[in-house]
Amino acid sequence: MTTTTWKTPSSTEISELFQHAAREVDTFHYLADENSRKKALTTAQSLVAALQRPEDVVMRYAWENGSQRMSLRLGVDLGIFHILVDNKGKPVSATEIAAQSKAEELLIIRIMRVLTAVGFATEADVQSYVATPLTQAITKPSLEAAVKICHDNSAQVQMKMHEYFRLNGYVCPTDSLDCAFQWTFDTEIPYFEHIHNDAERMKDFNTFMSGNRVNRKHWIDWFPVEAEIFSGTSGTSEDVLLVDVGGSKGHDLERFLGKYPKSKGRLVLQDLPGVLKNVKGLNEGIKTMSHDFFTAQPIKGKRAYTLKRPCRDILRNLMTAMTPGYSKILLDESILPDMGCPSSLAAGDINMMSIMAGKERSRRQWLELLHSVGLRLIRVWTSPDSGDAEGIIEAMLSL
Repeated sequence: MTTTTWKTPSSTEISELFQHAAREVDTFHYLADENSRKKALTTAQSLVAALQRPEDVVMRYAWENGSQRMSLRLGVDLGIFHILVDNKGKPVSATEIAAQSKAEELLIIRIMRVLTAVGFATEADVQSYVATPLTQAITKPSLEAAVKICHDNSAQVQMKMHEYFRLNGYVCPTDSLDCAFQWTFDTEIPYFEHIHNDAERMKDFNTFMSGNRVNRKHWIDWFPVEAEIFSGTSGTSEDVLLVDVGGSKGHDLERFLGKYPKSKGRLVLQDLPGVLKNVKGLNEGIKTMSHDFFTAQPIKGKRAYTLKRPCRDILRNLMTAMTPGYSKILLDESILPDMGCPSSLAAGDINMMSIMAGKERSRRQWLELLHSVGLRLIRVWTSPDSGDAEGIIEAMLSL
């Protein structure tokens, strides 16, 4: 049996990494922007990695991560995080948490061992706990919903994917009606229809999506709307200017109206009926329309159509409504780098593959997708704080 030995980094190597991390942190404090924060974080992670034994890292992913995800899910179900936060910085005993959550005290103690180990609470004393910033964060509705959606849907599929590939061959699935999601849940319907049939799951999905970009710069705040949408508009103030296809609760259009309240032309929010029935208090300047984006687009010849997570079929259905040389598609998307892909984007790509045979794409892959359906790329606009990982892909019909 071969034994792998771990070479302790030299004190010089550790010192250099530490000094580099300190410089990046100073830069972040001075600039206080997202790019400098990410650079400081990356350097700090390199320092941690230099001190870890490879075997320990493997075991963390193989042994610990599943228990951590499950403990977060139970914590959300039992209301543990709200109990801690509601106590406003004062310690809460396992006995009190058990009484309020109606769970066995021993179960609470075992869950809290995991949650305190990863920072979702801290121990004030033996079997006594206090909220942390992570506790505060996970009580936000969008993050609670994220825990439920990712555990109940994505994680269940991903735990079965090795079996799916073993039986079906090690190739990327391309049919959203016949991928690992259908195989795992024993269904013949696509992912979105599946969650649409479950009111609670649909509510969680919409809540998750509405808060998914809350800490990122919104495209409306940096995209040149005047030059790329308003300029050259041929319609009247009563005509439709912008259609948000599959726009969930309309947060993008609300943001658009907030910044451009006197924009010329109306805005339309499209989504499935089950989504739109839960939309409340929408600005009167936004019209709602029930629409399945796997069918032909009914609103013809408008200036701009915004969309997330498209596939060829969705794009083809949208293209039937576009006017050559005038109508634009604006894809609000992640853009994978060719090297050094961030873990969150790489994980998102695997998630897309598992639940809907989809994928995240690099610039070249986006170009290939557009060309394959008869669209031409106008420009890739990148968010100023995403490090080119997120942006708007602007496309029109090929001439």
